[in-house]
Amino acid sequence: MYHDILLPTDGSALSRKAVEGGIQFAKRVGARVHGFYVVPQLPPDALDSMLHMAPDLAERQAELFTRMGEGYLAEIGEMAKAAGVPCDCRKVVSSMPHAMILLEVSRLGCDLIYMASHGWNGNRDRLLGSVTLRVINISPVPVLVHKSNVLVGPPFGAASI
Repeated sequence: MYHDILLPTDGSALSRKAVEGGIQFAKRVGARVHGFYVVPQLPPDALDSMLHMAPDLAERQAELFTRMGEGYLAEIGEMAKAAGVPCDCRKVVSSMPHAMILLEVSRLGCDLIYMASHGWNGNRDRLLGSVTLRVINISPVPVLVHKSNVLVGPPFGAASI
């Protein structure tokens, strides 16, 4: 059925639930999982107003998000290992997470994307997030959207960062 499942994460509680569900799904169907995190890259003009006070702000922001992503991916690896599911993880830097998710699907030859309905950019109205909606609309492979009762909260693994 499915052999390679991409598990994109943004580190939110909803994303963590989707990762847990994706790993359990992969275990049931005998698939491998690929944890994936897009390090957010803010456009230069988003930081312009603050750069005069902190010239290294962009570098510090990138370093923080990179460390956070490494923590999220490490946890995905640990959860997959505990479930006995083969896993590899990777992160990239981009301001377009939906495009990077689809490039990763193509690069790895994934046959399913298993992701949360929304995360950091979501709201409590339970609407599909913009990244998820974009992925669904243009994905060449099926997208399984994990719905959860978990409220949007701090990213998993954030306490250890």
